[in-house]
Amino acid sequence: MLFTLIQQTIKATRFRVAFFVAFSLTLTACFDADKQYALISNQLADNVSVIDVNAGEVIKEISVGDAPAGVAVSPEGSRAFISNPDSRTVSVIDLKTLEELHQIEIGAGPVGIVADSRGEQVYVADWYDNHISVLDPESGEISQTIAVGQSPAGMVLDERQQRLYVANRDDNAVAFVDLTSGQVVRSVSVGKSPFGMAITPDGRFIYSVNVQSSNVSVIDTETAEVVTTIPVGEWPYCAVVSPDGKKLYVTNQDDSTISIIDVETNQVTNTVDVEDTPEGIDTSADGSLIYVANWGNGTVSVIDAITEKTLDTIKTAKGSRAFGEFITTLD
Repeated sequence: MLFTLIQQTIKATRFRVAFFVAFSLTLTACFDADKQYALISNQLADNVSVIDVNAGEVIKEISVGDAPAGVAVSPEGSRAFISNPDSRTVSVIDLKTLEELHQIEIGAGPVGIVADSRGEQVYVADWYDNHISVLDPESGEISQTIAVGQSPAGMVLDERQQRLYVANRDDNAVAFVDLTSGQVVRSVSVGKSPFGMAITPDGRFIYSVNVQSSNVSVIDTETAEVVTTIPVGEWPYCAVVSPDGKKLYVTNQDDSTISIIDVETNQVTNTVDVEDTPEGIDTSADGSLIYVANWGNGTVSVIDAITEKTLDTIKTAKGSRAFGEFITTLD
């Protein structure tokens, strides 16, 4: 199976989790906080747990494809998209009915996934074929494939600049993709095995989470240069920037912690214990809550962003991964 092969390839010396996760561009103030959902892909349960963020509980489980990993949401389009590596499909979920509408065959190794705000284009990173598929979720057609580096994983999208940033794990690099031309225009060397990514609300900086070097590369998108490297915990996986652009949150799988980083100083200001093997991470629309998907025991940790203390632990299902932007709010 794809999931087993990736585990063996990425981390042969340890019996831990496989890599899979990344983050998309910022949640905005136009969201209506009345209906806010966290969609948690459960890779060993073949489903998605839907958490009502306001109620703090799972309200539904949605069956999807095999070994779901990546999550992308498009608030304006009222859709969510789930990459299913073992069935080689993308599930399309209606966020109003919380039902899977259909699955779309996508390629050999769909992992990372990100969507535009309207849900009209979905970008899927193919781990094995080393390209990005541009998917029209309505027609189910792939309009374009964009060649990138080796083993593409996490991505973030800057719609204003029409630019996609892709972490290429086996190249130890981040690709800058111009979506107008459909071409890689720059490749920036980072740490070892980049996987998850994050972006500031203004699009000025992107963050590459480098798993095997246990650090985060900070890249200036105007100069396409690494401005600094931040040491974090052991075997980091994903990251997200707070909606106000002041904090960066990073999950550390082998430490079962998250690192909290001051974006202005690029310094770790706190380390917070969570549950076993944290992977995906996202924030509520107002930034007051941090949600962390814990692969090891199938839970989600809810952290108060002000006090930086854990408020709750929500039981989900086996292999909670939530790789990408997984919290959305509906109008």
